Amino acid sequence: MFNCTCLEDATIDKCNSLTFISRGQLPSTLKRLEIGNCMNLQIVVDEGEASSSSLLMNEQNLNTSLLERCSELTSLSSSGQLPTALKHLTIEKCPKLESVADKLPTALKHLYVSSCPKLESVADKLHDNASLEHLQIRYCEKLKSLPEGLHKLCHLNQITIERCSSLVSFPDGGLLPTSLRQLYIEDCEKLEALPNRMHNLTSLHHLRIVRCGSIISFPEEGYPTNLTSLRLEGVNICKQVFEWGLHRLTSLTYLWIDGDDGFPDWQSFPSEEEDGKMMMTLPTSLTTLLILKLPNIVFLSSKGFQNLSALQQLLIFNCPTLEFLPEKGLPPSLLRLQIVNCPLLKQHCKKGKGREWLKIANIPQVKIGF
Repeated sequence: MFNCTCLEDATIDKCNSLTFISRGQLPSTLKRLEIGNCMNLQIVVDEGEASSSSLLMNEQNLNTSLLERCSELTSLSSSGQLPTALKHLTIEKCPKLESVADKLPTALKHLYVSSCPKLESVADKLHDNASLEHLQIRYCEKLKSLPEGLHKLCHLNQITIERCSSLVSFPDGGLLPTSLRQLYIEDCEKLEALPNRMHNLTSLHHLRIVRCGSIISFPEEGYPTNLTSLRLEGVNICKQVFEWGLHRLTSLTYLWIDGDDGFPDWQSFPSEEEDGKMMMTLPTSLTTLLILKLPNIVFLSSKGFQNLSALQQLLIFNCPTLEFLPEKGLPPSLLRLQIVNCPLLKQHCKKGKGREWLKIANIPQVKIGF
């Protein structure tokens, strides 16, 4: 491979005799390296046979690397270092990999790691001037920590952490960079706290917190009011955000609320107190609203929906006792209504027969299932 002086893109697939690659075997022109299904590969690059000069030369151009389904892979590099020019790194389904690198290259922009069940660390610390923009870590059940220095990365705009069941907290006191635009946290069952000072994340537009049942510590100052999309699943997080006040999110257009079969005392959505006062108020900016798994609600509150003049899509799933739409009707702006697994409401919405039919007759798109 070293003699291929024009080679820019290399793919190695199903080469079971391969256990490592010597640095000197990689041509200096190589820009993209893809390795998959090499069942005996243990180290991607062994530095042992490379001189310092060839090491530097061969790092100048390699900017993209994809590694997947290498069942014996334990290390990317025997030195713990990655090519300095690397911009995109994807690692999937490498069950014995425990760490990505001691330090990530300052040029790295996109890091995606998925289905590496023994991975405990991505890197110890990130450089202050790192270029990282997207960080995605999924299905890494033993991941205990994220790299320190995340809050100093001025280019980082997306973080996705999913199915990392050993992750307890965020590093650096739970701080994140103000450049962040998207934060998705899903199925991290041991995570105890959300990042601190989230209200300072003035660029954050998309927030998703899904099935993180151990979260007991929430940002005291609340959430950034510039959010445009919010998805909440789970009793603890829903309750905390409701108490803080959804109406404060004056830019919110997309709201997904999954009560996870909690809130047994709620008979309406939004919930009303006995004196008719609203326990929470929805943002008037909403265009899309999804309501899921509120097991005891009977009706949608007229007070809760009366000011949703921008609402275009309403989707309701798995609310088995729900019978009635808002008494005064749904917002006239509504273009799409979908009702799934709400058997009582389904009966009441039968065309020409149901008592709720007239409330939905003029909606352009109506879909009722199960």
